[in-house]
Amino acid sequence: MKISTYARRQLNPFLGTLQIATSNDARAFSANGRLWQIQVLAERPDHTWRSSGDSRPVKQYFNWGMWSNKEGLRDVIANPILDIGAMEKAADQLMTAMQPAIANLPFRQSDHFECWACDNESQPVALLASTLHREAIKPCSQLKWRALPEDGEAFFSDSLVANGIPDDDATGQSTHAGFLEQQVERRVSECRWFERAADGSGISHDNEVELTSAAFPETGICEDWEDPLVAKVFADFIAWNAPLSLTLPLSYAKRLELEQLAIRRASLVDDLHRVYPAVADSTLIEQARVQARLRRSH
Repeated sequence: MKISTYARRQLNPFLGTLQIATSNDARAFSANGRLWQIQVLAERPDHTWRSSGDSRPVKQYFNWGMWSNKEGLRDVIANPILDIGAMEKAADQLMTAMQPAIANLPFRQSDHFECWACDNESQPVALLASTLHREAIKPCSQLKWRALPEDGEAFFSDSLVANGIPDDDATGQSTHAGFLEQQVERRVSECRWFERAADGSGISHDNEVELTSAAFPETGICEDWEDPLVAKVFADFIAWNAPLSLTLPLSYAKRLELEQLAIRRASLVDDLHRVYPAVADSTLIEQARVQARLRRSH
């Protein structure tokens, strides 16, 4: 069976990259290259009793189960009103075809159309969205950059604490993440879609702006801020997010810098190392993974 494989970023907030494998009848997603969500394309059962007179079958993806090379398939969701036999066959064929592909993780990142929140000089400040195809571009002017998911781990900035700003408010919300989001919102004046070329340069969707690769922050968020405190807080955030940023196709210098920061969150490095496109300091990454395993064993 022939399958397609690619990777794309999980954005706004940035949660690393998603590895994706697809066949004609099934697809699989993984954030770490180890555990995969399997979905199967099947006919929706409601087409048989729709009153509109349109009895054409409607297909959609249904969750099938979680799969890993080590543990096999588990948590199977088998809805008896669907064609379980056909779904099982499609899932099995995809999982079999995936095994040689995942030996060469990560897949190539293919979402090279990017929506950036930009300043009044059309310089990228924060990455909001991305897609693989031009026809999938949607208006993003209403999007606002988010630092964290609502139910995720809180971000804590030593720089803000040193300046008397606590890490949460009376409602338990992360004020440090909110501080970052406010700085971006104040700086941004427009949103633009860019098509990125192989050399990292980009041209806007309306062809009005053309930028070199240096204009686009490698981590998806600007690191150049006039206010020294704001610059420190963004540096804290980039350091905290380093294990996720290492899933991106970075320059060698940026990768080495982030690896040295990422080891502070060793367990996340150990979880994501399979989908790092490169490693600058293999000894450092291996030390982080050993540290993570030792922590889990206690």
